[in-house]
Parts: sequence; C-alpha cells; structure tokens
Amino acid sequence: DNGSDALAELEHLLGLRAHALERFSANTVRDGQPLAKLEEVLVPVYLLHRFQIRAVGKLVGGAYFDYGLRGDGRENVRPVAGERQRQALDALIATLDPAVLGLPEGLAEKILPRPPGNPKTRETFTGHTGNLFDRLAPAASAAALTLDVLLDPMRAARMQRMQTPDFGTVTEALLDATWFAPAACGTDAAIRRQTGNIVLTRLMQLASNMEADADVRAVALAAIDRLDEWLDSESPADAARRAHYVHAAYRIERWRNDPAMLEQHLPVTVPPGSPIGARGE
Repeated sequence: DNGSDALAELEHLLGLRAHALERFSANTVRDGQPLAKLEEVLVPVYLLHRFQIRAVGKLVGGAYFDYGLRGDGRENVRPVAGERQRQALDALIATLDPAVLGLPEGLAEKILPRPPGNPKTRETFTGHTGNLFDRLAPAASAAALTLDVLLDPMRAARMQRMQTPDFGTVTEALLDATWFAPAACGTDAAIRRQTGNIVLTRLMQLASNMEADADVRAVALAAIDRLDEWLDSESPADAARRAHYVHAAYRIERWRNDPAMLEQHLPVTVPPGSPIGARGE
C-alpha cells in the first residue's frame, strides 16, 4: 500500500489501472512470443489495486493503536471514526462494479489460445472456457480479493463489537451492489451474476464457519434469508437472470439441508501477488 491516504491512493491506482488497460496491446510481449502470453502481462496490470484494497480494508472495523508499555503515556485503542469507515466501505464496494471489473472492449480477444508447450501457470487466471481466454475470470479474481477483506471473520467481529458501523452494513451493501442492483446487459450482466454468486458462496461459508463469532454468523445467515425471500418474489423476463435466480434459490435450499455441500464449491483462485517467500498478502 502507498500514499498518505489509503482511500485517495486506491482511487489513484484505479485510475492508473484503467489507463493501462485501455492502452493494453500486443506490444506488451516481444516479437515472436505467443500472443497467449498477454495474459501473464495482464494479471499484474488488472490486479494493480490488490494491495490497496487491503490497505483500505484496514479502515473498516479498524482501530488506531500502539504497542505500549506501562507508564509510557501512550493512548488507548481508538476505533476509526464511523464516517471514515463508511467511506472505506463505499470505496471497496465500488470495486465490485462491472465497470471496474470488466475488461475494455476488444481486450479479451487479443489473448489467443495457448499453443503446445505454453500451458497455463499459477501466474494466469483460472477460467472455465478451456483453451480460450475466459473474459470473466479476471473479474472473479478481483471480486474475490475485495470479498476476502469485507467478509473476513475477525473484521466482521470487530464491527459487531464497535457498531460504527456494524457488520450488517457490509452484508446489506454487498447485496445492494450485486443481487439487488439494477439490471445490466451483455458482459456487465454476466459479471454481476458471477459476482453475486461469489457473494452468496462467501456468505454461506461465513454462516457455516463455526470458528467465526456467533453474531457474525447470525448476520450472514440473516443476509442469506433476506436474499432468499427476495428471490421468491422475483420473476424477471430475462432468461439469464431468471436462471440465475432459480439457481441461487436451489443453492440456498441445498445448503440449508446439507451445509457440507459447500465443500463441492471450488474457491476462486487468484494469481499470486505477494513477494516470493512471503506469508499471505
């Protein structure tokens, strides 16, 4: 993380990222190299803001403190002001917007299938389209990074203790930004459906996590119940949205009957970003 203000630096990096993505071209690989290798170059550019997401996340449910000693006159732990937390939450929720998660028009088509001898590696995105580049895979990775922060069990527990704001504010914001958001079209709609599915999976995992705080699990469960009731009342004309809603209701019902079914869901694999040898991010 960089800059004296985490929120301002996130906005700055997102601007740089957008500029770089708009200029992304075949010139980013050497002559004679497979155009499939554009994906390896795309990963660090597309995920340029990954560490700043974590920096902003420290403001949500965060506190200022020193490792003090008795008699040294240091102040007690001071929670981050509620307004500052809400600003940080809004900034993180904004990173889930399809306008941020989507690739510029035509970029995905530049990344050609991988020739023999050049398989995918841990430095590439994990998709579902075989040898063809999955245009939705980058969005899944970026969304997962934001949800790692917002749905962290310990951060959620701190929010429940502090109540400035509480963890319910996070779950409501996530539902509003995905499932309850206005209808989109084309790739934006596909990204929003994908992000909504990841949100639902993460909420179910949190509600089932016996190591998480009981209040946190209760809030996650309440969010799932709210979504389930909403799905029951919706019948969109769009076939893709309708199928999306039916599938979500089916998943919720299965999870209630058999929480172990979550083990069948493969987690979104995000290309590594930490320095080699580092623990975590």
